[in-house]
Amino acid sequence: MESNKSLGYISGLDGIRALAAFLVISTHWPNNFLSLKFGWIGVNIFFVLSGFLITRILLQTKERPFKEYIGHFYYKRALRIFPLYYAFLVVGFALILIFSHLIPSLFSLEAWRGAYYAATHDYPYYLTYTYNIKINLRHFIHWPDSSNKFFGHLWSLSVEEQFYLIFPFIIYFASAKNLKRVIITIIVLCPLIRLWAALYGAHIVTDRYWLGELLYSNTFCQADALTMGAALAVFNFKIAKPYLTFFSTLTVWLLVGMCCFYFFRKSGYEHMEGKSLGYDFPGFWFDEPTKYFLINIRAFYQYTLVNLLAVSLILPAIQGTPLFPKVFLNSFISYLGKISYGIYLFHNPLVATMEMIGNRLGGWDKLTSNRLVETICFFGYSVVLVGLAHLSYQYFEKRILVYKTRVS
Repeated sequence: MESNKSLGYISGLDGIRALAAFLVISTHWPNNFLSLKFGWIGVNIFFVLSGFLITRILLQTKERPFKEYIGHFYYKRALRIFPLYYAFLVVGFALILIFSHLIPSLFSLEAWRGAYYAATHDYPYYLTYTYNIKINLRHFIHWPDSSNKFFGHLWSLSVEEQFYLIFPFIIYFASAKNLKRVIITIIVLCPLIRLWAALYGAHIVTDRYWLGELLYSNTFCQADALTMGAALAVFNFKIAKPYLTFFSTLTVWLLVGMCCFYFFRKSGYEHMEGKSLGYDFPGFWFDEPTKYFLINIRAFYQYTLVNLLAVSLILPAIQGTPLFPKVFLNSFISYLGKISYGIYLFHNPLVATMEMIGNRLGGWDKLTSNRLVETICFFGYSVVLVGLAHLSYQYFEKRILVYKTRVS
């Protein structure tokens, strides 16, 4: 999630990171008033952005001997991702075990039981970036649902790391022409996999929620987001009218979403809220079939529209003309983008802790039923979250990142 300075800093990308982080933390906010039900698209924005930045770095070093090329990539990747990730896990697991021993009554809270299970049973998956694989295999091996509010969001980092176990080798050994073919194939194949799941898979499996969750958290099913970002580095895309392109894509995205929302609600289902804009959480996409064919196959095209929306936002910045410069080039917004890794890691355990404290004090929903109170809580949560991410970046991450300069 860090742009490479030697390649030239691209203005605007940090602002886009900040937007993606805000969407994610909003969708995980437990109250209805301030949560954005389509905020999960922030993860796909991160995927597209990551695909571009990583491919850009790999292409720059492709002419080196393979050992130097692959060592250079994994060394820098490890420095950026591993230290904070593993520190977060070690401290988080340790605190959960300590407080579980000191305050046994915490087990009366569902969120705490989920966190304790993660710390005592699922830790091998988190430590090896394979938590998404456990989610994917749950249906076949009959594992219990291990989703939790403290560490469940780390599936997305598993997807990225698994993708980058393979993609650097493809870039190095494929010719320029074959690399383009591979990228195009992945971008075409992934939606077809999702179409197959909608047409046939939903009629085979008994747990349709799991199927939706599978497509959302499986590396092969999300690979088109990462390779769309890679395409921005490989192909010489140019857009003459970036605002027109963005607003045209946004309009299509909104129209498709609202059509899905209309026909879904017309079918009698109530869980899709207006604030989802027709893009509710993908886990539900197969769970409630309708009589409308195009609604039932929305997994086929909605992911692609989300990825294209991300591309239309990122490409102008790559060309040197970032959209909405007063927002995305604002120094504070850009800084939030720089510390977005910490924001992403810390946001779920922080909001889960707040919710548990509220439940111990009489019920979170009751305490925050007033919208003003909820707004104050969200503001306080945001301040604490940004503060933690700031401290992490300044006093931990930056001190490790200086070692990246030792390998050029």
